[in-house]
Amino acid sequence: MAIKSVSFRERGGWWVVGQFIWFGVILVALSGTHDAVLLWKATGWVLIACGALLCVGGLWVIRSQLTAMPAPLEDGELRQRGPYLIVRHPIYGGLILGFAGLAIRGGNLPALALSLPLIPFFYAKTRAEERMLMARFPEYAEYRQRVRYRVLPWIL
Repeated sequence: MAIKSVSFRERGGWWVVGQFIWFGVILVALSGTHDAVLLWKATGWVLIACGALLCVGGLWVIRSQLTAMPAPLEDGELRQRGPYLIVRHPIYGGLILGFAGLAIRGGNLPALALSLPLIPFFYAKTRAEERMLMARFPEYAEYRQRVRYRVLPWIL
């Protein structure tokens, strides 16, 4: 009798990651340094790092299939590994997090305000993109059911 391997995600591993990140935020707040600028900058760096992981991971997986156009390449294939296991459009999410992180790290509220409209913009772009992906890849419907988040992991 074979033992079924349970994935990190199925075991609730991302909840543990989230809790440790939250613990880190609390520890920084309790560290005796009540410098809001330090916490603001640390938050910016975390967002930048998460954005970079999503972008670089997404780029690594799709490599030569990268296109800014919503339509998939004619000779492309549906990629379902790396960050594409947790979000269907990780590069867009990475760009959103990266720009927001840069603005927060620099304490630049106008830049933060300008980066927030990227959320509905990329969400709308992915709607058009997903219609084309559904037409091109019959297995995309099952992939959408399995990978719930479209742009930002665990959020959107």
